[in-house]
Formats: sequence, C-alpha cells, structure tokens
Amino acid sequence: MSNNIYADLKEIFINEDDINSFVNLDKTISCYNKIISVIKKPLKLVLFYGKPGTGKTFLLNKIVKDLGDNQKQVIFFSYPFFSETSFVNALCDEIFTDKKENINNFEELIQEYGKKFANKKEILENQIVIILDEAQLYPQELIEKIRLMADSRYFKFIFTIHKTSEEDVIAKDYFQTRIWESIELKSADLNEVITYILKKISMKNLEKYLNFSDADFALIYDLCEGNLRTLNKLLYKFYEICEYYEKNEPSVLAAKEQNQKILIMSAIDTGLINA
Repeated sequence: MSNNIYADLKEIFINEDDINSFVNLDKTISCYNKIISVIKKPLKLVLFYGKPGTGKTFLLNKIVKDLGDNQKQVIFFSYPFFSETSFVNALCDEIFTDKKENINNFEELIQEYGKKFANKKEILENQIVIILDEAQLYPQELIEKIRLMADSRYFKFIFTIHKTSEEDVIAKDYFQTRIWESIELKSADLNEVITYILKKISMKNLEKYLNFSDADFALIYDLCEGNLRTLNKLLYKFYEICEYYEKNEPSVLAAKEQNQKILIMSAIDTGLINA
C-alpha cells in the first residue's frame, strides 16, 4: 500500500480488462448463463451484442477461460478479419498442431478438419466454439463464408457486435436472416453501478475508505449512464484528483459535498460534461 491511499484506490479502476478483477452483476450473470446455455445447444450462429463499454469483451474472456478450464475448445478472436485468407490462416494456427501449408480457403479447412471424425456424434461432441469480437466490421462476403462453415457443424460461431445507435444492430440483413439466437448485454442500472464499485474496491480490501453517499452514487450513475468503461475512467480521475489534494491541500477533502464537486471536476476532465 502506498503512502497516499487515493493512489491505491485509483489503480483499482485503471485495468478494466484484468480477468482476475471480474465483477459479477445481474446483467452479466444473466448473459453469461445464456451464452453458456446456447453453447450447449445445437445452434450454429449466435449474436451477442450491446453498447460499447458494457463489458462484452470482458465477459467473453471469462467465458473463454471457464470453458477452457472445462476442456472445451474455444477460439476467441478479439480483432476483426477482412479477408478469407487471413481468417483461415489464423484458424489453422489455432486448430492444427502442425503447419498446414495446403489449406488456403474455408472449403479446404473443413475438408482437412473433417478427417478427424468418423461420424456425426463425434463431430458434435468435439464442436469448436469460435467467438468473433467486432463482428460488425467483417465484410459481408466473409460473414457468408462463416455461415457456410457453420453449416458443416464442426464449428459454432458467436458474433459479438457493438450496438452504436438506436437502431437495433440485428436489423443488418446478413445477421438478421442467419442468427439462431440473440443475446443483449444492457448497460448497468444504478444498483449494479453501486455493486460494481463496492466489489472492485473490496477486492483490494479497501472498502473502509469508500465514503460515497447515496447522492454521490446517484451522480456517478448519471455521469456514466451505466457504462462500465466510462465508470472506470470517471473513478480513476476522481481518485487521481483526491490523490493530489491529499498531498497538497488535504483540507479540501474535508469540505462539505467535496465528493460531488470532485466528481464534476472528473467528469469535465474526462469529457463527460462541458465546463
């Protein structure tokens, strides 16, 4: 622990991708269970979507880890592909232990992989789950190839997409007509934001230094609008400002409603509100 407790509190919110700091919330638990459930079903294409910053990638990393621990083969690509060749090469690197120089397209990949199995039962028992993040960036022709790949039943795909507008993302034709099941991760509500903050700080055994009132939590929620990425940035800046005052002007931190004032300062600094 450092000499300035706010430096320690600040660090809690800097690494939002650390799987060891995963926080279960009502909505993430629900989505987690739904994704695990659909993976067990004979579905070929699944859509997982939500607004940027809701924790989709973080949740998927936990799912990949948990399934891997249970000896289930899962491939997770956190970056998009724009050509069949690059995608096939990446899959070959993950699927085959030896280099496959003769595989140049999806058809050859399916043919080679199919040699491992004697019947349909073996295929379904050894089905590989492939999770594609940023799927909204994939070219339509590549999505069509992936659909055909899923038809082989050797592979099951989970498309992860950012919902960036009021329009429902699954309205895109090439997803709407092919997806078997859709799962949405919505933004956190006020109680989930409070739970998130409490659990994150409790993980470091620093909960005794948490001094937010109900009004403070309400302001935090209004500022971040339930977006966990925004919440992390806001609280990192909040504790960074507190760290400065503790070092240079500690009396400021004792002032009435100082949390509200510093939260507003943090929101201005992070661009959430205009000065």
